Amino acid sequence: MGVTAVFGVELGLDTHEPSNRAHDTAIRVLVFFTICSFQVYSDVRNGLLFNFGNAYGKLNNDKPLSFQVLCHMEGYIVRIGFCVPMNGIWTSGVDALERTLSSRAEIIRGVDASLAAFSSLDAVVANPLDRSYYESAKALKALFVPFVGVNHLPADLLQSRGVAVYNCHGNAEAVAERALAMTLAFFGRVIEYHNDMHMLKWHGFWVHKGREDFWHSIFRKRCTVLGVGAIGQMTARLFKAFDCHVTGYRRRQGLESPGVFDSVTIDLSSALEGAEIVIVTLPLTDATRRLVGRVQMEAMRGAFLVNVGRGDVVDEEALYNSLKDGTLAGAGIDVWYTYPQNGATTGAPSRFPVHELPNVVLSPHVGGSTAESGEMNIRQTVENVEHWALNGDSVNRVDLSALY
Repeated sequence: MGVTAVFGVELGLDTHEPSNRAHDTAIRVLVFFTICSFQVYSDVRNGLLFNFGNAYGKLNNDKPLSFQVLCHMEGYIVRIGFCVPMNGIWTSGVDALERTLSSRAEIIRGVDASLAAFSSLDAVVANPLDRSYYESAKALKALFVPFVGVNHLPADLLQSRGVAVYNCHGNAEAVAERALAMTLAFFGRVIEYHNDMHMLKWHGFWVHKGREDFWHSIFRKRCTVLGVGAIGQMTARLFKAFDCHVTGYRRRQGLESPGVFDSVTIDLSSALEGAEIVIVTLPLTDATRRLVGRVQMEAMRGAFLVNVGRGDVVDEEALYNSLKDGTLAGAGIDVWYTYPQNGATTGAPSRFPVHELPNVVLSPHVGGSTAESGEMNIRQTVENVEHWALNGDSVNRVDLSALY
């Protein structure tokens, strides 16, 4: 097979530039190959395609050869690494993927095998890895994160190389459920009453107690959800079941508002005003770091604050002081500021003694840690890989400049 027809058409389509520049790029590459007189071998990875990828990279800002070009190359086999522990669910999903892709892909299974092959992979499914692996992955075109958070990635490197990044949202239901559970636990005084009953101490009318032993319902409370993505929308759905009025907050304007919210605003102050329950579902980016500080906590005075997004979206010191002095009625926290290191299983979750306060519901960052969400994340990830391998793109593509 000659290269002229394939590369001429595909490069023109892939540049995303005005037609004259695309045409110029195609001609430059065709001339390059005419001069070099390359031939396409059956093992294109070690022959023409590998050299072509490097050559075109230099003509196109060192970005790897696009998958749209690769998938039309006769004999090219896409290398996909599953750099994850291969449990039964992963194995079942990858088996099905392998049958679907047939001879079009070589799938490398498991952490050790994938790390050994990392520099030659076209695509990889991976948990957090050291930056050095990505620096060596010159052929990488797609990265699939088998969960929602992406702030651990070397975004600058991946963006400069044109690597497409995809995540999944299989944990949305579980994280939203955790937010609701912590809210119900606080308003219902569930933990307090449980601990007292454990010590044989009773509450309520059976022991002639009055209003001091009342708990509160969340029905018809005014709620604000910071972040209107998959987790935010699922959170809104759950709180709407209690006839809550739910306002959504997003940072970007001009986007369609999810219908599950009563209203959506880009004004943080107005979103917080009058809220009785505020749930943070935002990812951590430069724009969201310490977005909720002392000023915002004053604006929601008397509210219950839930954080299932990322710890540093809420200012750590302001949170502690606001809980201690009563600015906030309480908080339910699943995401933290400090975590156990080097294999330890104990450690304070903050530089401040938040865990000692009586008005805090504590959760050890397990919002998405359910068997159901784990399985859903795996299934969504495998589906993302399959869609990419067959079409050159997939759903849930991450905006690396925004990190979500």
